[in-house]
Amino acid sequence: MEIEKPYALHITWTCYGTWLPGDERGHVSNVLLEQGGFLAKANVPGTAYRPGNEFTWRRAQQLQKQETVNLTPDQALVVAEALARAAQERGWLIVRCAVITNHLHVVVMNCPNDGPLVRRILKGTSQAALSDHLGRNRRWWTAGGIDRYKNDWPAIEAADQYVANQPGKLAVIVHGRAAGFIPAEELGNDSDRDKRRG
Repeated sequence: MEIEKPYALHITWTCYGTWLPGDERGHVSNVLLEQGGFLAKANVPGTAYRPGNEFTWRRAQQLQKQETVNLTPDQALVVAEALARAAQERGWLIVRCAVITNHLHVVVMNCPNDGPLVRRILKGTSQAALSDHLGRNRRWWTAGGIDRYKNDWPAIEAADQYVANQPGKLAVIVHGRAAGFIPAEELGNDSDRDKRRG
């Protein structure tokens, strides 16, 4: 009998308008040239981020159709609960998720070996939940995202720890259970660091 290899996806995506093409933190998008034309994006695994480009960033900012999304703690909990529910309904397990004001990380197992499909489902269900919570439709997420395939226990455990140690978490999922998160800087002492909201 063949033993099935462990497998997980580490998926990351950003909130709408928070990491535009040309961002000074680096990017993989097209770079607009001031004299016209552009340099095609270089979104290939192993390729370094391009450095910031003010001209590209300003143009991307001008093209935004809605204001930038920075999630509140309440909205982050809506996201975490929607993601946990979507995974549970499909028999997937979200091992770890960190919802931060401008992006999120999800480590999911027992899901299809298809990062774009899993990401679309998670983004779509959380998009709908946030719009329902707000009472109107709006765009919450940037197009696309990053899918990292983890094919052994050390890689899965490293992704789990990376997500667990994200600073600025507003909500989390741990082994399928969603909860609001109280950042350490809001707590009186270090012994309370793991307290959860909700």
